[in-house]
Amino acid sequence: MWFSKFSFFDKQSGLTELVSDDFFTKPFSKEEFENFPDIESLYPNGRDSKYFPIPHQLKLPKEYIELLQYSNGGGIINGEREFGFFSLEEIRQMYINYGFPIWAPAFLPIAFNGGGKFYAYDLRENNGFPIILVPAGNLGYDDDCWVFLGNTLEEVLSKTTNVEDELDILYPEKELSEKELQYKQLRIELKELEENKTKNQVDLKTYLLSKKRIEADLKKLQENE
Repeated sequence: MWFSKFSFFDKQSGLTELVSDDFFTKPFSKEEFENFPDIESLYPNGRDSKYFPIPHQLKLPKEYIELLQYSNGGGIINGEREFGFFSLEEIRQMYINYGFPIWAPAFLPIAFNGGGKFYAYDLRENNGFPIILVPAGNLGYDDDCWVFLGNTLEEVLSKTTNVEDELDILYPEKELSEKELQYKQLRIELKELEENKTKNQVDLKTYLLSKKRIEADLKKLQENE
């Protein structure tokens, strides 16, 4: 198999069931929508599948199905290149949970790189299975939202560099102004605060006071633009 030359840092039991043709294109169930606590923010129109037409070409290529049959989810590492790949069920869950149906419905996420970036199949053209890198927090079809990695997993995973280096080369991070740095830091603080609340690591009073302060500082920065 194409993956036999790679080192697995996580090996699971192989997939034994057949992958149905409509596994990714069938309508989202009520139970799937309810799996995710922030569904209202991701899907403001509601939890009805009619709002989310799924591209008919969403499917997995032979290379990924072979990988799942060997290990249904797991991890491959080659030098600095990490590939934490999803099980069959996890692919569908990630597709919903991260809002792909809204922002990039023809991108099918298959793995994380270990740094908040998705490996995904770009199925917009319905021609082959090109593999791209997509930041989890910046989904979309715009050119600055993704970068092409290769046409096969063997090609992509044979490289030993950190996959984010390819994103940095094409889209180097600009030097932020003082105001932009302040805004970025406040957004990080707000995200961490929300995560701590979800994990019950902060009491309600502290959460409300901190959130009010951060939102006031964000508003002040926006008013001074």
